[in-house]
Order: sequence, then C-alpha cells, then structure tokens
Amino acid sequence: MRSSRGIDLGIYPKALGLLVRHPQIVLAPLAAALANVLLLSTVPADGGFLGFANSSILSLIAFVIDAFGLGVAIVAADSAWRYGRAPLDDAVRDTRRRAGDILVAAIGFSFLVSVAGYVGSVFGGPGSLVLTAAAFVICIYMLPAAAIGGVPGGATLQISGERVRTSPPTAILIAAIYFAGTTFGPPLVVDALGPLLLGGGIFSSGIVASLIVAIVKAIFSTYVALVLAKAYTDASYGRYLR
Repeated sequence: MRSSRGIDLGIYPKALGLLVRHPQIVLAPLAAALANVLLLSTVPADGGFLGFANSSILSLIAFVIDAFGLGVAIVAADSAWRYGRAPLDDAVRDTRRRAGDILVAAIGFSFLVSVAGYVGSVFGGPGSLVLTAAAFVICIYMLPAAAIGGVPGGATLQISGERVRTSPPTAILIAAIYFAGTTFGPPLVVDALGPLLLGGGIFSSGIVASLIVAIVKAIFSTYVALVLAKAYTDASYGRYLR
C-alpha cells in the first residue's frame, strides 16, 4: 500500500475522455438502472409500517443492483485504462469469475451506507447526511477491491479503509461525485427537460422520465467507475497507468 498523498486531478478529465471513447462501459450501469426502474414500478408501495419496511427493503435491493452494475463497469474501466480498450465480452467473462465477491461487496457497501443513514437519522436530517457521507467515503473502494483487486468480498471493507487512508481527499471527492451525481444529476436533467416532458406526446409519459433518469444515472455511474478503477490502482500499486 502506498503512503498518503494528495489528489491526482489529472484522473478526472482523462476519465471523461475514456468515457467518450468507450461508451459501451455505460451498458452495465444502464442495465442496473433499468432493472431498478422495472423493480420499483412493478412492486406496489403500501402505507403504514409494512409499507415503510417494504420501501426500505426495495431501496436496499435497488442500491445493491446499482452497486453490482458499478462493479461490472469497474472491470471494463480497468481494461480501458490499462490497454486502451474495453471489450464487453472480456468484462463479462472477468465479472463471472468474480461475481460472488462483487455481489458480497455490493451488499456490504449498500448495507453499511443504509445503516449509517438510519443511525444518523436519530440525530435528524443533518446527522443522517453526515453519517451516510462518511460511510460512502469509507466504503468507496469496496467494489474495485472485489472487481479488479482480487480481494474476497468479506475483506473488501478493510481494504477500502486502507486505500482511503492513502489519500483521504481523493476518496472524499470520488464519493461526493458518485453521491451527488447519481442523486441530484437525474432530477436536474429532468427539470431541464421539463418543457418537453410536460408538452404532451411521448415525452409526457412517466416511463420516459424514468428512462431519462436511468440513462443519466448510468452515465454518472460509469464516470465514477472509470475514476474508481484508476484511483484504486494508484492507491494500491502507485501511479503507473497511463
């Protein structure tokens, strides 16, 4: 593990360039986002305590699905950084070998963030936000550890904490991009497209708005996957990748 250092700002524009050159990486997060659209639109939401419990479980499942899609994208993103190409068949083959560890890491990531939010809610909205953000930072390298680091799923939290300590500012920035981009990015895009969505025709359909949200989330998630793949490799082995 490398010693502590600051943020490598060069990663972020390079990741954007890789996203433009390898748009196929978006397909994994997009598939996850579309699966969540289907899940949340087909499962009814009831009121009362049962409804709250169902909603909480659905939110956790949706988070796990998104996290797994991000893990698959990280495999392809690592290939893009290393070899300048990101063939989906190679990514799918590698993901199959590591699927168990990626799934365990995704569940752990999702569960820890959810628990942090619930615990923080005891102290009100700000407390929930602070603890959720802290959990995001601490867990941010769990998925790349499983997807490209060869780390067993149950050990990814420890490895993530170690990698975060090599550059806390980098982990905080990546977590902020992921959280803000996937949380606030889609609503902003939908608001910007408001005239189209409210103007009648196909754009006025609720399913169209849901698809737009899924696409925007997938693009943000793919960008984060590219940044995570490079940042994790740098934290683990040093900055030698192009």
